[in-house]
Amino acid sequence: MKKWVGFSLSLVLLASMLAGCAANKTSEGNHNKKADGEKVSLKFSIWGNDTHKQMYDAMIEKYKVDHPNIDVEIMTIPATDYQQKLSVMMASKTSPDVMWMMERAIPQFLGAGQLADLSSLKSDAAYKFDDLYPSTLDLLTKDGSIYGIPFSTPPNMIYYNQSLFESKGLKTPKELYGEGKWTYDEMVKAAEAIAEPEQGLFGVNLIRPNGWTTSWIESLQTLVWAFDADYFSEDGKTFTLNSKEGEQAIQFFSDAMFKSRIHPKPGDQTTFETGKIAMQQELFSYMGKAKAITDFKWDIAPMPSGAGGQGVTLGYAGYVVTEGSPHQAEAIELVKYLTNQENMAITSQFFVPSRQSVLESETFLNQGPSPESVKTAVLEQIAKGKVRQAFTNFQKIDEKMKIGFDSIYTQSATVSEFLKSLEKDITPVLNP
Repeated sequence: MKKWVGFSLSLVLLASMLAGCAANKTSEGNHNKKADGEKVSLKFSIWGNDTHKQMYDAMIEKYKVDHPNIDVEIMTIPATDYQQKLSVMMASKTSPDVMWMMERAIPQFLGAGQLADLSSLKSDAAYKFDDLYPSTLDLLTKDGSIYGIPFSTPPNMIYYNQSLFESKGLKTPKELYGEGKWTYDEMVKAAEAIAEPEQGLFGVNLIRPNGWTTSWIESLQTLVWAFDADYFSEDGKTFTLNSKEGEQAIQFFSDAMFKSRIHPKPGDQTTFETGKIAMQQELFSYMGKAKAITDFKWDIAPMPSGAGGQGVTLGYAGYVVTEGSPHQAEAIELVKYLTNQENMAITSQFFVPSRQSVLESETFLNQGPSPESVKTAVLEQIAKGKVRQAFTNFQKIDEKMKIGFDSIYTQSATVSEFLKSLEKDITPVLNP
């Protein structure tokens, strides 16, 4: 009898051990998800403005109805400092649980193994993973696994002050584009007809607000491509801007600032909504601010063409989760919520969505000044656009490029001298 009791006890202990192992495996499979009801605080970083934050605040309040134990703190970090600050936070293990991630930063963090695998979303039938455009996932895919979900893939475009064009009797960029005549030469003609630099009125601004320090990559890539040039070779090992086409592109930019004076000078923060800029290069995310304009009529148009075409640049941003976050399961659930069809429709008021069902919806077409304008300036341009080149050591490259462009902004060197000097300084960084 004692032997039977002992045997029974052994079975109970064995069953307990197996149950414990199963529980551990389940826990691991759920990325250590907390017990239901346990309080969890997530940090979510963005580089957006107050309007974007308010939108997320409203979405998160709705999320808390079904997830009352989840608190989400939104951290706003300036775009110019975003990658560097996240690098420091990653190193000190204080990084946010969920992050916006821009295209130029993805290779660094993905290559370092700092982004969590989100491939589980593929098999979630309710999530409708197949609704995401496959091409938008390329930057966040490694060895067949998904490490983020894109939420914004916008082509850059021109916002223009229609009232200024009408006051001068000029054809608008959209009209010229429809006639197949929208070129950089036509942009200059219109800008010269409108600009009154002594009065602070400019014909064109290629630099996005607060983007002077990152202008080479944020604002001027399209111009460089349109002039049939590029900064670097496809393998990223050679500086290629020091060419006839590259010199023409940078000379165009320099002349616009200092010769014809149709473009604001370095550091000038005049914004489109003041009515003092006739044509402003921007992304779809600017739409929220533009909609608040009541002092003049405005519209959007595609970028003009040059010898190399339009050079359309696609912006890119995705949600990622920090690998090793103590709240990884909850963070993944939040990403799942933010990128479902309903919420991507909400964020599409500022961001060009990666879900086909949202991008092709009437709701999205009505986000802009008119469905026709959105079709022309956004939908038709996505297929033509390219994502800017990215590097694992982008921060070092960015530092050298910023220093180099200072000589253009201060006019301390000719364009030819600038290109030769920059090639000499940047080449060692491209080939460490």
